Formats: sequence, structure tokens, C-alpha cells
Amino acid sequence: MEEMNKMNLSRRGFLKTAALAGAALAMPGGLDNVFAAGTKQQPETSGKDTDAAHITGHRVLGTGKAAFEVSALGFGVMGMTYNRSQHPDKKQCIRLLHEAVDRGVTLFDTAIIYGPLNNEELAGEALSEFKGKINVTTKFGHEVINGKGTGRQDSRPQTIRRYCEESLRRLRLDSLPMFYQHRADPNVSAEEVASTIADLMKEGKVQHWGMCEVSPETIRKAHAVCPLTAIQSGCTVLWRITECLIPVGNWALVLFHIVRLIAAFWAAALTSIRFLIRTTTTVRLCRVSNRKRCGQICAL
Repeated sequence: MEEMNKMNLSRRGFLKTAALAGAALAMPGGLDNVFAAGTKQQPETSGKDTDAAHITGHRVLGTGKAAFEVSALGFGVMGMTYNRSQHPDKKQCIRLLHEAVDRGVTLFDTAIIYGPLNNEELAGEALSEFKGKINVTTKFGHEVINGKGTGRQDSRPQTIRRYCEESLRRLRLDSLPMFYQHRADPNVSAEEVASTIADLMKEGKVQHWGMCEVSPETIRKAHAVCPLTAIQSGCTVLWRITECLIPVGNWALVLFHIVRLIAAFWAAALTSIRFLIRTTTTVRLCRVSNRKRCGQICAL
């Protein structure tokens, strides 16, 4: 019973910290305010200044040649320029990204479609000075023409190559630590995508790769051609499709859950369905098509 209580407290602490971290962008004190609120105040110390307290350990994604060591806690850059209503100014974003590095975060996530393009540019500007110490992962798959998303998917080999080169330039990298297929292209097989990534790996332009929002069958086909390191997919109590991805354990892959707190919904920041629909993208992000049901949950 005691162990169970500790586990529950740990979960509550994680959820509280994750929810507050999302608010750090809008707070002058950044992550300092967030973690000060969740820890007991320590007595002041004298003498030399100490490094910023680390907030995360490390973990290994994948196995064998696909193994990829990163911090256990990653930083999603998307909300700094895209899809989250108001965005902080660039200086504030860069300061927060630097603070995350100081606190031990080595995994940062972005994508071509975020912005589009300007999210990668921000990550490149803010994080390129830490090259070799951190990993910035990005994603391809959504078609972007003249800086605008078309709503279509494009994972043709020539497009993947072009997106890879463009991402390398925006992120100011020589090689992409991880390149995800953001969404499957119905016109291109998983095997062809995997083969293209394998070629980019041989050329040293991509180190690891993953897929987002895909079925076990698609994972199996791609993994057989070029070993995957991770799968990224949404998982909340409102959208539990990842339960069908349990077989990924058979391939020793890592499953990244996104929108765990339902884009601030579970953080109690949103208490009105009217406010929810008017001011956020939560309903769309969480695949909640039944607004009546979402409204019932708001009332809980």
C-alpha cells in the first residue's frame, strides 16, 4: 500500500510539473518559477554559485544500431511559434530553451509543418551553439509549398531528401539526430519511406528515425527495412488509440505520448467548453469530435 501511495504521489507530481512547465513561456521567471513552486524552499547557501539544478535524467531509445541516448524529459518547441494561441517573443523563447539545456534537457522536438518552417528556424538559432551536446529532432511528411501547409501528405523519396536538406539548413546541423515521418502518405509505401531514410543514414544526413500516428502493421513493414528508434503518438483518456500499439514492445521501440494533458485541458486551465472551442486547438489536437462529450468532461 505504501508503494502504491508513493507511485500515485509521483504521478501527481509529474502531472503538476508538466502542466506548470507549459505555463513557463508566459512567466518572467521561466522554469525557475515552475520548479520553485513544486519543491520545498532550501536555505540560502554562501560561496560559489552552483549550476542550475537538473530536472531530468537520461534514457536510451531503441536498441542496437537504432539506440539513441537522450534526456528522459524532452522539450517540445512547437508551441513557441505555432498552434498555441499567443506566442512569446523570440528572446523569451531563446532564454527558456537555453535554461532547459542548463537543466539537463538534451532532447528538443520540432517539425517542418510547425510554423510552417519558423519553428525549425527558432530551434536552429537558439540551440545550434549546443551542437554535439543536445539533440534536435524534426519531422517530414506534411506538404509545405511556399512556406504554407497544403493539408496533404508528401513522403516521396525526392521530397524527403529535399525536406532533409532544408531542415539541416534551418536547424544549422550537419546531420539530423532523429527524423520522424510526421504522417503516413497514402501514396507512398512504408517500405519506400524506410528505404529512403536508410540511404540518408548511409550518407550521414540522418542518424535515427521514427514515425508518428501509425498502425502496428505500418511499423512492422518500415522496421523490417530500416530499424526504427521511436514511435510518436497521441494518448489521452479521450483518445486511447495507442492501446493498439502495444506490439511496439516486440521491436523494443519507444512510444512517445503527446498531448498527455490534453493541451492544457487536464491542467484545469480550461473549464468551459465555450472557452475551450473559442480560444484553443484542444478539441482538434485531442481528436475529440464529440463536443457534447468534451463539455461533460469540462464540468467534472
